[in-house]
Amino acid sequence: MEQKKILFVSHDANRAGSQLLLLQLLRLLKERGVPMHLLLCSGGELEKEFEEVVTVTKLYQNYKVAPTPFTGKLLKKVYLYKFYEERTVQRGTDRVVSELEMQNIGLVFINSIANAGVYHDFLKFLHRIPLVLFVHELAMSVKMYSHEKHLAFMLRKADHLIAVSHAVANYYVRKYDFPSSRVSTFTLIDHEHIDEKLRTVQHDLLERTHKVPADAIVIGGCGNAEWRKGNDIFNWIAKRVIHKTQPLPVYFVWVGAGPQHEIYELIESDIRLMGLSEKIILIPPTPHALDYINRFDVLLLSSREDPYPLVVLEAALLEIPVVCFEDAGGAPELIESDAGFVVPFMDISAASDAVIQLILDPTLRDTMGQNGRKKVLQRHNTEKSIGSIEAIIQKYLPLQVSEQHNQ
Repeated sequence: MEQKKILFVSHDANRAGSQLLLLQLLRLLKERGVPMHLLLCSGGELEKEFEEVVTVTKLYQNYKVAPTPFTGKLLKKVYLYKFYEERTVQRGTDRVVSELEMQNIGLVFINSIANAGVYHDFLKFLHRIPLVLFVHELAMSVKMYSHEKHLAFMLRKADHLIAVSHAVANYYVRKYDFPSSRVSTFTLIDHEHIDEKLRTVQHDLLERTHKVPADAIVIGGCGNAEWRKGNDIFNWIAKRVIHKTQPLPVYFVWVGAGPQHEIYELIESDIRLMGLSEKIILIPPTPHALDYINRFDVLLLSSREDPYPLVVLEAALLEIPVVCFEDAGGAPELIESDAGFVVPFMDISAASDAVIQLILDPTLRDTMGQNGRKKVLQRHNTEKSIGSIEAIIQKYLPLQVSEQHNQ
């Protein structure tokens, strides 16, 4: 009898935290022989990397309506275009449903609340199947990426909820009354994979691409440019720190801010009007993010809200101390008082002072960075994390997995 598969669902394949985390998870489960399939609801840079790991159904490819120009004009003239469009979409939907039904799905694993609408409207034929929900979002993201009705429905259907931090877990228990007995709190970082990548990292990429001096002290930020990530706050802190530390060669570098983001022109304009275009550098989303992050001396997490960003774990693994805000998500749970500084929420002055202290004290940077790496390895052991996820999966879908990983 053919073993049932897990259907993983991702809202897109963009190079961002939850998608990269899912990619790591799929790689690790593949090593264990777990049967799985991926539904991609939208595209992105990571498509090929996903396809190298798992079979993929692309929902968005089936919603393109492209009649020939002549046919389109004719249909519009006879008021049949809407009917044609609806029929085309329906045929695409039927094809995707048929493809998924052939996968012999026994468990749905949804990555991110951004998939709530797809689960509610499109995956109705799978509502009777057990559902595990991996949540990476807090209040701001919930409003941005989901409809309240869809999210409430998906949470009611969920058999188990995995939260990336205690802050995230507490939010869903408190706000949505999700039973705490069915919540697990952990995240996943494949530290061996990252350490392997570091062996080939380009240590001078920032110097070569942006003419930053070799002795520069680099304060880094990372993530897609958006209001929630606090790109404006990052710039305000940068202005204050650069002014107070002159003539030291202090540079602020944000990895992941590009022209494709709505606020890019605004933050670029602010930097230019501050007169800091040479000292605050914006780098678009890139597959070489780790090469740039490796060059950071300090990670400044300027987010107004960030559940437990992957970059914090990466920075800690790279022995980079972190400055972050209280009550802005899960980062303080790792950083505490020994792997960086946790300052009061939106306290620009306190965050600036913390960054300056780390700039002026290389020994403190080293000590806090080493503490961060130790804590990631202790608290986010890859084998334990993947074992926890496997245990949850086995509860709802008993599988035969590779013995070599369970000895």
